[in-house]
Amino acid sequence: MNPINYLHLDGPNVDVRGSKIALHFWAHGADGGSPKAVVFNFQDGRWKRVVEEPIFRLRDSYQDCQSPRLARDPIHLQMSVFNSALRWWNNSLSSVDDQLITYEEALLRQDLTAGGDLLKLNAKTNRSLHCIAAHLQRYDSELQLFSNILEQARSYNLTCHRYFVRLLARRSEQDLDWALTALGRVESMLTALRTFREELQQKVSNVMGLLVDNNKAISDPLVVQTGIMMHKILETSRDQAKESLNIADQTKHLTEQMAKVLHETQKETEASRQLAIQSQRLSEEMMKDSVAMKTVRLVSHGLDLLSQSININHANEINY
Repeated sequence: MNPINYLHLDGPNVDVRGSKIALHFWAHGADGGSPKAVVFNFQDGRWKRVVEEPIFRLRDSYQDCQSPRLARDPIHLQMSVFNSALRWWNNSLSSVDDQLITYEEALLRQDLTAGGDLLKLNAKTNRSLHCIAAHLQRYDSELQLFSNILEQARSYNLTCHRYFVRLLARRSEQDLDWALTALGRVESMLTALRTFREELQQKVSNVMGLLVDNNKAISDPLVVQTGIMMHKILETSRDQAKESLNIADQTKHLTEQMAKVLHETQKETEASRQLAIQSQRLSEEMMKDSVAMKTVRLVSHGLDLLSQSININHANEINY
């Protein structure tokens, strides 16, 4: 999302990377020798043809120039670099346009009944569109800087024209019109590029609108389905609640019955305990009665034996 970083475009399969060209030109007096120019090219090497294009353009322009006087004019160097920069911007913005067309066509072909899978894809597309929008916003400031540099070049040629003509003998009086015309063509192309960038900015908004409409069309049935499912879940929960209430009532009734049974069991247990106590007491009484009866029998038997002994003794006495 950082517009300072490069912009990757899936559709055309290119990376738009920041590119800069710096140049320094100097010349001596009329007979002081050839002018010197140093070009610093900071363009990304992965766009080889675009990177090498300024060098080839400079080489061709100087080779094709028949006039030694014009070959020493810095306007040729300036125009070569400007045209290369315009070509780079045109390629970059065209690649962005291709990517937006790819997104737009993909969104128009989407089967909106596919559901959640498309939402994930559209979320990725949405992030890419926001990234493109951020870069386009940055491109606006850079194209404005390009316009400022072009205006400085125009001012430079206007200011230094007399110097080139009289002191350096690099150009004639009539060459200024040609230089200003060439710079005017560059300015027109730059204006077209800035307009193109504005159209791309609007196109991003349009594609985002289409993306929002698709997401809404995908989400609405999902919301309805979710509502239906939630209604079914609520009905099921209500039925389960009723069933749980019935089970709770049955459990309560069963608990009450169990409490009654337990109470009756406790009563029966208490009665059994009392019966056991009474049985124990009866047993004790019966044991006591049994001992008493045995005692009576023993006493009776003893008395019988005593009576028999007395009778025997009495009989013996009579015999004597």
